[in-house]
Parts: sequence; structure tokens; C-alpha cells
Amino acid sequence: MAATAAAAIAAMRAAYERGDLDEAARRGALAGPAVVERALASSDRVTQLAAIAAAAIVEDRAELLGPLARVAGGADRRTAQAAGAAARAIAGELARSGRPDDLAPGDLAAWQAAWAELALRPDRWIEVRVAALDTAAALDPGGTGVELGAALRDPDPAFRRAAVTAVRLPVPPTAVPALAGAIAHDADAAAALDAAQSLCLSLEASASPRPILDALGPSGLARLRALVTGPPAGATTAVLRDAARCLAADRSPESAAALRALASRPARRK
Repeated sequence: MAATAAAAIAAMRAAYERGDLDEAARRGALAGPAVVERALASSDRVTQLAAIAAAAIVEDRAELLGPLARVAGGADRRTAQAAGAAARAIAGELARSGRPDDLAPGDLAAWQAAWAELALRPDRWIEVRVAALDTAAALDPGGTGVELGAALRDPDPAFRRAAVTAVRLPVPPTAVPALAGAIAHDADAAAALDAAQSLCLSLEASASPRPILDALGPSGLARLRALVTGPPAGATTAVLRDAARCLAADRSPESAAALRALASRPARRK
């Protein structure tokens, strides 16, 4: 058995080294998830990359989410990014198709926790962190994948923006305070506007706007008016109109003035 696995890994590696990624993946898929997992644990970069290519198509690939997290947490940027991309695809597939009967909830919870921990590590490359965030969110139906308050306190605005967009709509009630806090206090206007878009779009699914408006409070609404009337560079009209739903629900004279100012702006689609 060990000799067979070693031969399969060698064939995967050889295919990858000559640039035939499809063949490397096919070889791994034929060998099975146990062999792919063994290759992921290799200290050889090319072997790991061949295994990552195979992870996307091998049978029972969800079981590789744990080993992929270990690779993504490693010191090699190329393999870490590739492992993150593979895990994101596998987790997304699980989210769309539902959990197979042979996957234990405890395993899914452990994989979700591993990827959430990786997402919140500030020493990781941003591409890896965002892939980890997306993976954790896909494994957390109805949740946010990571502790949203911690994610929105992260020093990297790109990660904060990714954390906001990873929240499912309508946002769960537990996420409302964190998003409202980001609108009021995030130093990055683009991140604050992204939070506003997610939160205010969720008004459509709310029986009453009061919980969201109360969470925003005077400071949140004031910041939202400022964002709508003086948006950050690159903000589209669609995003501004989504964020402005909270101002329409507020019905105050100040919010009405901001809505009029928004209506007078020339449309920007990109």
C-alpha cells in the first residue's frame, strides 16, 4: 500500500512539474483522498502543489479541508494561496449542495474553526486571509464564519471590507451591532460604506426598521449621511442607494436632505 501511494504521488508530482496540472489532478483523483492528504503533508513544494490541484476534484474532498488549512498556514506563499483557493472552492460546493450524510457535524465545526482562526491571523497574506474567511463563512450556514466584531477591528481595511461582504443577507441579528459600529467608527470610508450596504439592504427582510436604526444611533446615521453625500472614490450609485435605505427608513429632516443630495448626483455604475 505504501509503495502504491508513493508511486501515485510521484506520478502526480511529475505531471505537475512538466506543467500538466490537469494530469496531476487526475492522478491524485484516481489515487484517492488519503493519498492526496499524504501528498499535502509533504515538505516538497511541487508535491504539495500537485496535491492541491487534485484536492479540487478528488472524491470526498471535503475531508481535505483540515489538511488544506495546515498548508495555508505554512510559510510558503504560493502553496498557502493555492490551498486557500482550493478550500474556498470545496467549502462553496458544500454550501451549495448541502452536507453529505457521511460528514459529521463535529468535523465541519472543526474545519470551520481552523479556517476562521487562519482568517484572523494578521501575519498571513491578505489573499490567504480572505480565502480563509470565505471558507469559514461557507462552512457556517446562517452565521458569519468568524467573530465579526474581531474581524471588523482588524488593522487591514481590505480584510475588514472582505469580512463585511462575507456576511450573508439578510444579516443575522447577532451581526447588526458590529456592522452598525463599523458604519459609525471605521476609519476607512469604503469599509464603512460596505457595512452600510449590507446592513441597510437587510431592512427589506425586517418586520420593523427599528432594531437596525437603533443600532446605528445618532452617530451611525450621521456617518451614513456623510458617506452618502460625500462618498469614497469608486463608490457606485447602486451601493450608495442600497446604503441610503437606512436614511429613507429614518425619515428625519437630516436624512431627507441627504437623500435629496444623493438623487441629484450623476449616476456612476463602475
